[in-house]
Amino acid sequence: MNGPEAFPSELCAEHRAMETVLRRLAGIRADSGPGPDDDLRLLHALRELLDRHHTVEEEYVHPLVRRYLPAGGALADAAVHTHTTIRLLTDRALDRRLPPGERHHAIDTLLLVLRAHLRGEEDRLFPALRLRAPAEELRRCSRRVREAPPRNPPRPVWGLPPGTGAIAAVRDHLTGHDSGENGRSP
Repeated sequence: MNGPEAFPSELCAEHRAMETVLRRLAGIRADSGPGPDDDLRLLHALRELLDRHHTVEEEYVHPLVRRYLPAGGALADAAVHTHTTIRLLTDRALDRRLPPGERHHAIDTLLLVLRAHLRGEEDRLFPALRLRAPAEELRRCSRRVREAPPRNPPRPVWGLPPGTGAIAAVRDHLTGHDSGENGRSP
């Protein structure tokens, strides 16, 4: 299926993968049996899925939303805001420095916000794009989503001041020092 009706199939497949992780995370939370490392492992897996997914949506889907949907700019801006909220909730849920009650609250809120966001995209946003955007634009967007390389944006290292990674990269470049994988400093 390559027509407009197949437009969000790659994104919906990513949504299904996220839902699987969310169900497992909710199951752990309901059982309260497994240790905190289990929810951390699932949260890290979820963050990996979210990073690529949000990047792809913001680069390829949101321009279509802005161009073809009424109030598309506001819709795309709201989605970016929701993505930011989801990232912050994920970081908070992963923060071992927080008391367990605060982490659990962050996880519960993350589950709620992310599920609502995924449902909103599949129930309203994607169907609206299929109705209003030209078929060729949808095919192009699908191709770009399919071909998008996996990306994981650099993460801050807790305990280091902001900019330390950039400073280390400049230092390494000037001194010719290779400090690890891909030439990046920790």
